[in-house]
Amino acid sequence: MLDFPPILMATLQSTTLTLCSLLIARFLTSNPPPSILPLVLYTIISTPPNYLWQQYMERIWPGYTTRKMRVDDGGKGVEVEKKLNLMNTLAKSGLDQTVGAVVNVACYIGGTRLLRGLPLAECLEAVREQMWPVMKAGYKLWPAVSLIQHVFIPVEKKIVVGSVVGLGWGVYLALFAA
Repeated sequence: MLDFPPILMATLQSTTLTLCSLLIARFLTSNPPPSILPLVLYTIISTPPNYLWQQYMERIWPGYTTRKMRVDDGGKGVEVEKKLNLMNTLAKSGLDQTVGAVVNVACYIGGTRLLRGLPLAECLEAVREQMWPVMKAGYKLWPAVSLIQHVFIPVEKKIVVGSVVGLGWGVYLALFAA
């Protein structure tokens, strides 16, 4: 089996899940389906920065802190205790749902239109018109997903887990983009 760097694996997995959500959306809608290539290209472009964002947040605000404990086991070593750092977890979720969400939604709305060849002015207008409805819909799902990810999911798997949840969200966005 090939050993790809984690950022590449996350990109390939996210792209595959995006493609699946687009095909499901295509099957579900009677409207003209969204153009698949620009949306897949957007996923390829946007996954690495999102992966790096998650890595950065974990490095700055580790979700778990470790503490070495002395163990009377005849000198064989020490026991390590992992403890959830609630403040760091809340900080990461808060940043993810504010700064991260605003940047990602705006880039998705504008970026996918740019990749379809629409003029910049039209892309910016779409961001102005659609940003808050998409954000409002997203706040019904993503805060819970973010909190679960920051508590239970290892940092290198967060993008993929988000993409799995995002399969349904992707169907919604694909239908929204149509």
